[in-house]
Amino acid sequence: PELLTETKFVVVLAEPGAGKSELMRSLATRLGVKMSSANVFRHVGTEDKGIPIVIDAFDELAKIDESGVHQLLANIAKTKPTCVIISSRSSEWNNSATSNFAEYIGHKPLVVRLCEFDESEQQQIYKNYTKRDDFFDFKEEVEKFELASILPNPQFLKMFADAFVESNGKFTNKKSIFAQSIARLAREANPHVKPVTSL
Repeated sequence: PELLTETKFVVVLAEPGAGKSELMRSLATRLGVKMSSANVFRHVGTEDKGIPIVIDAFDELAKIDESGVHQLLANIAKTKPTCVIISSRSSEWNNSATSNFAEYIGHKPLVVRLCEFDESEQQQIYKNYTKRDDFFDFKEEVEKFELASILPNPQFLKMFADAFVESNGKFTNKKSIFAQSIARLAREANPHVKPVTSL
C-alpha cells in the first residue's frame, strides 16, 4: 500500500521463488481485483474499464513471445486502468520493457526490486507455514549443511521446512534434504506419492 502512494504504475522485479506471486495476490486482494498471469491477460484481457490491473509472470511471456508483450500492454491500455502492477524476473525486464510500458500505458513505471527476507521475516514465514515455534532449531539444522544462504528465498525456506518436519528435525545429508523437499512438492501435486524415508 505504501508503494502505491508514490505512483499507480509499478513493476516489481525479483528472482524465482522470492515471493512475487504471493505479493501480487496480496496486492490484488487489497485493490479488490483478481490477479492475472501475463499469458492469460494477453489473450483474454478484461471487459472492465477504469480498474486496477495486477499482472504476474511477465517474464514467462517475455521469454517466449516479444509480440505477446505488445499485445499484453495493448490489452492493459484498453482498460484505461487506475493502477497497473506487473511482476517479472529481473532478467526479463529491461529498458525496452520500461519504454514500451510508458508508450502503451502513458506513464513511466516505478521499477522496484524485492529485498531478501531477513531473519525475523524468515522466522515469521516459517511459523506461519509450519505452525511451529522451532525456527532456530530448523535454521541451525540447515546451517549444518551450508544451505542457510538460500533461506531468504521463501520458496526454498518452505521446501526445507517441509523436509525438516518430515525428517523429525534431523537432516542426514544435502541429498536427503532436497529429495524430501521434492517428494513433498510431488505429493502436493499427487497425494499418492509416498514420503522419502532415507537415502
